[in-house]
Amino acid sequence: MNNAITHVLHHLHSAVNAGDKDALSACYGHNAKVVASPINSTTQRDCISALNQFQQKFMPEHIVTTGDEIVIEAGDVALVIAKLYLVPKHTPHALPCEGKRAVYVMQRQSDDSWKCIIDNFFGTDLLDFA
Repeated sequence: MNNAITHVLHHLHSAVNAGDKDALSACYGHNAKVVASPINSTTQRDCISALNQFQQKFMPEHIVTTGDEIVIEAGDVALVIAKLYLVPKHTPHALPCEGKRAVYVMQRQSDDSWKCIIDNFFGTDLLDFA
């Protein structure tokens, strides 16, 4: 497991939960894409607003928590498959409900940091909408 990538995912989900646009923006690379609905994706300039809209629509009373993840690296690119859970804000330590398998593509930057360049929190369920 790549701890640097795990760290980026942790920051990304914490920023979504806190509604911190600056911290969220720092998690994404240049020309990043986010799958904000099952049938389209948006460019990086829209990533933050797309995630904020997702948060307001699907998780106004919930926070994102993460479970297991698998990181597959090839050079400066990594595929990440992670379990995501939405848990109620008022009981954040409750046992999570059924998880979703989110898919991310991370890219190593010139300073050796990792940034998310594709964020698909619909994960493999996206195939159901194809």
